[in-house]
Amino acid sequence: MARPKKPRVLDGVVLEENLFTDTRKRPGYFRYLQPSGKLKTFSVLPLTGADAAREANRMAAEANQERDSAPVLSKIPRESIAYQIPLYINWREKTESKLHGKASWENRKRALRGFGRDFQSLPLARIHWNALKDWWEELTFHQQKARHAEFRRLFNWLMSEGLCRSLPHNPFTSNDALARLYPMGEKERAVVRIRSKEEFWILYNAASKYPALQIAMGISLVTIMREGDICALQFSEHLEGDLLKKVISKSEGQRGTVGAARLQWSNTRHVLLKRLLARAREEAIKNYGCPYVISHTPRVKKTGTTKTHACQVTANRLVNMFAEVRDSTNLYKSLPEGRRPPGFHQIKSLAIKLAKDAGFSMSEIQANSAHTRASTTEGYMEDHQLPYDDAQVIFTEEMIGGTF
Repeated sequence: MARPKKPRVLDGVVLEENLFTDTRKRPGYFRYLQPSGKLKTFSVLPLTGADAAREANRMAAEANQERDSAPVLSKIPRESIAYQIPLYINWREKTESKLHGKASWENRKRALRGFGRDFQSLPLARIHWNALKDWWEELTFHQQKARHAEFRRLFNWLMSEGLCRSLPHNPFTSNDALARLYPMGEKERAVVRIRSKEEFWILYNAASKYPALQIAMGISLVTIMREGDICALQFSEHLEGDLLKKVISKSEGQRGTVGAARLQWSNTRHVLLKRLLARAREEAIKNYGCPYVISHTPRVKKTGTTKTHACQVTANRLVNMFAEVRDSTNLYKSLPEGRRPPGFHQIKSLAIKLAKDAGFSMSEIQANSAHTRASTTEGYMEDHQLPYDDAQVIFTEEMIGGTF
């Protein structure tokens, strides 16, 4: 009798079949075994810990369902939408070569194939409004939002081929004068915000036993950086004289090194940041000369695939530190059902709110947050020659309601 497989467990969550942890043990990263036998690495950031494992499980379960029920084109009736979906995908990739390799396109292809399976038994000529409406309303807000634009293109293509004779117009049209399917209103956020600067300072002061956490919280507030970018900061690599420079990792992952948001902060202008970096240097000396800006001496000193120095603080450790301190304050003890207390990432949301309240323009805030950025014209320059944009959001003690 074959020995049963030992379940793979991460943060108390049993991982789905074909889902594996990241070889470098990066928080929020996973690997999925594709039918071809190749392992594909993907991220569910900013989620970490058990939340990340559950989200990765959800994605893996969808992929497993897709591979188990992948249709064989030759066995599908030609008048079925399941037959036309692969043809549409091929057409899209042929006419728009930039789609290849994009994670968002892979997600959209999964959604398209799932739609084909749902309507496999219904001929295209008989697909009608009510059937689409019933199917659409069973989706969540985020599922609808992720599908809407691509499904509008799909039905434009189907109708141009004369395949949807029972539909008078594209059901996903953006024309408000026509009956159409559009995303429902977004439900209330599951994670509550850090509601005010006063709340931030309660959390900050409660973190006094973790200087590394206080420094990271301060840097997140005054730079609007995510925990992953903050934990990656190194004195030798990211500090050049009077400047702190950082290529924003999420932007780099989405747009590549050339198109990524590249920000720099001058210590002469960003006085609060200068103060935090000076404190970080003092802590690094105490923590056995740690090269990372965020450092902490753990009980057990060890390195590994996720740490190059024993006192380096990983993003996952930082998030757990914050959760421990947050829970000790009892600020979020009585939340409504279905709501979760804020994580470290919500400091970024608070920083954006404070920047808006302080009168900074939306374009300055968006650039500082690395949410949007025009493509650079120096596309073929070497990496070290690409320019950095000055961070325009500069906080004062009055704006953030306290001092570090």
